[in-house]
Order: sequence, then C-alpha cells, then structure tokens
Amino acid sequence: MERRPDVTPVAASEIEAATAAARAQNVRVYLLSTGAGGGRDAFFDAVRATLPLDPPLVSNNSWDALADSMFGGLVLLDVGQVLVVWTDPAEMIVTASEDADTAVSVLVQTATDLAEPKYTQGRPVSVTVLLATDQS
Repeated sequence: MERRPDVTPVAASEIEAATAAARAQNVRVYLLSTGAGGGRDAFFDAVRATLPLDPPLVSNNSWDALADSMFGGLVLLDVGQVLVVWTDPAEMIVTASEDADTAVSVLVQTATDLAEPKYTQGRPVSVTVLLATDQS
C-alpha cells in the first residue's frame, strides 16, 4: 500500500509534546509560523524563513515553484523523517481560506512526492505535517 501523507490537526497545547517526541526519535522538526494576517505572502515568507529550499525561492508568484523548492531542499537533507508543524494557521484559514487550502495542498503534495522512492533516488523521506488548532 502506498503511503499517502496528509495533514493531522493537533491541539496547539499538544505541539510542544509532539515536537519533543519527534526530536527524541531524531526526526528533523520545522516550526512554520505565518504570524498575524496570514495570506499567500505570509505563507511563502514563512516557508522561506523556516524550511530548506532548493532552488532558492525568489518570488511569491507560483505555488508550483514553492512545492519544487521545498521538495529540493528537504530531499537534500538526506534524513529519513521530517516533521513540519504549522503553528498558527487559524488566521490564514479565516482571512484567506483559499490560500490556506492551497498551502495545505502544497504541504501534502510535497510530503507525498518525498515519500516516493522513484522521486528521491531510492531515499524516500517520511514527512509528517501537523496543523495546530485552537481546540484542546
């Protein structure tokens, strides 16, 4: 059965425990924060500031370029597991829901592609994506 990553909602109060557990298992952890306001530019800027990118991302014009850059940066890490936690998606979900949906789709597609040995020269990367929620 093919592994199909998705986004797992996690209560914000549980993020610290989840990241600590991942680090204890030598999983590379990235905390992605879009900050107040959200929107496409905030997401691109957060990814640029947080994740390894290859090639470098020079604009906020293309979601496909973002996905390609994230894939390239994460595959070059040469690690088996990565945890990406979007710590504050709530405002973007409310103020720019279409961009938030696209951002989540990009994260899922990148994780799916990284899980494929045929795309990673036989060295797949298991990417888990957590989406912080205000729910306890």
